[in-house]
Amino acid sequence: MRIVLDTNVYIGAALQGELTEDILEVVVENQDIYLIISEEILLETEQKLQEKFHWSTERIELFLNRIKKIAEIVAPSEKLDIIKRDPKDNKILECSLAGDVDLIVTADQDLIKLKSFKGIGIVHPKTLSWTFPEYFKDKEEN
Repeated sequence: MRIVLDTNVYIGAALQGELTEDILEVVVENQDIYLIISEEILLETEQKLQEKFHWSTERIELFLNRIKKIAEIVAPSEKLDIIKRDPKDNKILECSLAGDVDLIVTADQDLIKLKSFKGIGIVHPKTLSWTFPEYFKDKEEN
């Protein structure tokens, strides 16, 4: 399974851990899950951690390097205009198409309202544990 995580999932993992951190751990622990990301998503994650949460450059680099080690970076070739209310959210859809993914994980309501996009499922992080219990059952027992 190939998945794209929205910036808000990475920020959640960076700030609070718990469920969003578990998602990253599941990716690392399962060779049949491939994390797909674009430079645009990495840049937005970096900017939010720096500007909104005042992380140091070193701390941001450590976090982003961890992601880069477990993710495949794709370069979207197609610009989309699907999400009108917040057009920068289109980068998630663009990355998903470029990476030929099966699933988008996001807490963004504009994306969740789509439910799917060109055959790609779109789910909230909280639904992953019951959508794919085979990956998360050990996490729930801890």
